[in-house]
This record gives sequence, structure tokens and C-alpha cells, in this order.
Amino acid sequence: MTVEKLVPCNRRQARRQLVRAAIALSVLSIAVLAAGCGGNSADETALPAEQVEAFASPYCATARNWAVHELDGSADGAYARGGPAALKKWWSEQLAYLKTSLEQAPPELHDAEATVERAYRTRLTPLFEKYGFDFKRIEAEASPSENALAEPTPEEQNAQQTYDLYKDKVCGYGNSPPPAHVTFTASAASKAYCKAAAAQQVGLEKVASSGFDPEAFRTYVTSDGFLDALDAQDAAAPPEIAADVKTDNEWVRTRKLELLKEFDYDLRRLMLEGSAEDLAVFTYFDPAIVGHDSRVEAYVQQVCGAE
Repeated sequence: MTVEKLVPCNRRQARRQLVRAAIALSVLSIAVLAAGCGGNSADETALPAEQVEAFASPYCATARNWAVHELDGSADGAYARGGPAALKKWWSEQLAYLKTSLEQAPPELHDAEATVERAYRTRLTPLFEKYGFDFKRIEAEASPSENALAEPTPEEQNAQQTYDLYKDKVCGYGNSPPPAHVTFTASAASKAYCKAAAAQQVGLEKVASSGFDPEAFRTYVTSDGFLDALDAQDAAAPPEIAADVKTDNEWVRTRKLELLKEFDYDLRRLMLEGSAEDLAVFTYFDPAIVGHDSRVEAYVQQVCGAE
């Protein structure tokens, strides 16, 4: 068990999040092929005006600032670096973020935000306080009923999913689109494709542990191993997702990597200074790529995740 197990409302940690949110991304990704590639027009990649306006709202700015803070390591990372004192400090910062986020939430998200904030403040915080923010003590001394406090209720899960999707899609929080509602099954082609998908992530753990240091990030996404893995995925993609994989990977080569280069491979700069369109390209919520990416994500979760 990790500290994160005690946090029922953490943002989802999809398998590719870092590869996408960092090129998750957790868990690296993108939106239409570059102009002239694939025949997509500028209109097809444009975001709705209301979404661009919401992106600039205080609520979304607060969300992106917290997402950047999380790049330094969330609850688990804080505890690993500095023990109970560091976790206590991080937890206080999180409560402050949740309070501000609730105050700024648009009307359609207020109830969901309130449900999550209340769980952190009234259920989890007293548990941490009782055991001095010492995860080892909680694990060793907490009763079964206290450990049960770490499990989110169905209402809390639904609330989290509601505003996670909004923050990811509208605010550019960093996660990629959820998997498409389509069922895939393993085939003879699955093993080679899944192997190539896994190869793309080799070295990502080092980048994450560096706090997404720009130089470490640049080294990772421009490495032969990363780029060769994209080619291998294109070559090995099963027929049912071959077009989606090709479009996704071309998005990485022609849009995402260029965007990272523009921001000097500094993920923090991208998230804090990038436009709504920049973040939509980076996270695959651009209308031109979202459908392809969600199908690839569904395949990876259902088939590769089961191998």
C-alpha cells in the first residue's frame, strides 16, 4: 500500500498519463496532423470559443498551477522525500488548493467539488492528524474501520470523475482523454504492438523522478529508443487500431514534439504559459485527435494491460 491509497480523490493515473501529460503520460500526446497532413482544415482543429474562455478562468488557472505543483511529487513523493513533516506540509497545501478550487468552481461543478473537498477535510485529514502524518504508523496501527476511510464512496468516485474530465478537457490539467467505449480483444498482432508501446515508456520513470527536468525530458523524447518505438507501433498495430495508431504517432512527431521544442522541453512552462490550443494539442483533447487517441487508450488498457 502507498500513501496514494489513502487519497481516494487523487486525479486518475492512467497507464500512459506521464507519457501523455509529459509528452503521460499520467503517463505524452496530441490534436490534428500538421496543416497539410491528412487534409484537416484549421476549422476542424479549432476549440469552441466557450472552452477557450473557460480555460482562462481563475478556476482553470488554479487547476493548472496545482498540476504543475504535482510534478514535484504528490503525497507519496512528499512522504518519500521528507517523511511525516513533508507529507503534513503537502497535505496542507492540498487542502488550500481544494478550498480555492471549490470557491472558484463553475456552477455545474460546485457539487462535485464540494463532495471531494469534504472527503479530504472531514474524513482523511483527521486520520492523518491522529497518526502524525506518518504513513507507516497508519499502516501498522490504524483499525480496519479507519483504513476503510481511505476508500472513496461511489458518490465521491462519480464526483471525482466529473470534475477530472472537465479539468483535463477544458483546463488543460494534463491527463489524456478517457478510453473510448469500445471493446477490444487480444489477437496474434497484440504482443508485438504491446511490446512496442511498452518500449516507448522505457526511461520515463527517470524523467518523472527528476520532476520532469527539461533536459531529462528532452533526452527522453528525442532518444532513438522513444522514436524507434513509435515506428515499431506503426508497423505492428493490429488492423482494428492501425489507422488510430498511425494518426496518434504522427501527431506526436509533427505536433507534440514541436510544441515541446517551442517550450524548451519545459513542461511547467507549457502548462503555465501555453494557450488552450497548445494544451489541447499536448493532451490529445484537440477535436482532430481525441477520437483516435481514445481508441488507442482503450486498446492499451484492455489488451496490453492484461498481458
